[in-house]
Amino acid sequence: MFRLLIICILCLSLAAVHAQALKPTVYYMGLSTVSQAAKDYHSGTVPAGDNDLTYSIADSMNTLNNDTRPFYIFLVSKMLLTANRQLSIGLGRTCRDFLQRNPDAVVGLLFSTSVKPAYKYQWARVIALDIMTACPGDKMKCMKASRLQALQRCKEQNEEGLEAIYSVVRANIRNARR
Repeated sequence: MFRLLIICILCLSLAAVHAQALKPTVYYMGLSTVSQAAKDYHSGTVPAGDNDLTYSIADSMNTLNNDTRPFYIFLVSKMLLTANRQLSIGLGRTCRDFLQRNPDAVVGLLFSTSVKPAYKYQWARVIALDIMTACPGDKMKCMKASRLQALQRCKEQNEEGLEAIYSVVRANIRNARR
């Protein structure tokens, strides 16, 4: 029994090691490698909208800088909470593409204790919206293709979180068809 407990603790700690933890936002605000657009949005001087500044922040999720990537994912997640339909559609494609290419970065941040649980539901909502507006034909087939593409790139310890996101995507698509 004790041995099983130790194995479980080790597995959980290994999963946490692979998550991209969000550092305190003051850390990112002091980095010269973080864009001014991101700093302006985070400080509240510039609101998110269907504009170049917002999309430049979303594009920055693709940075090769592993240290700043969590901050950009966090900012996009924050934008999704207040996004109107037009902005949700615009960010939906970016979020779906990013999740398909880099699921570990998204799952690692969205399932960390340092971000609001609502963020994962907002990601699922805009991904479902993108699938419903951008995919011709069978929406569920498109959702399954997106899920499989993300699963192929996902580390085993993040698969459960990824499946949870796609479960909400699936539910949103089904509810929209009613």
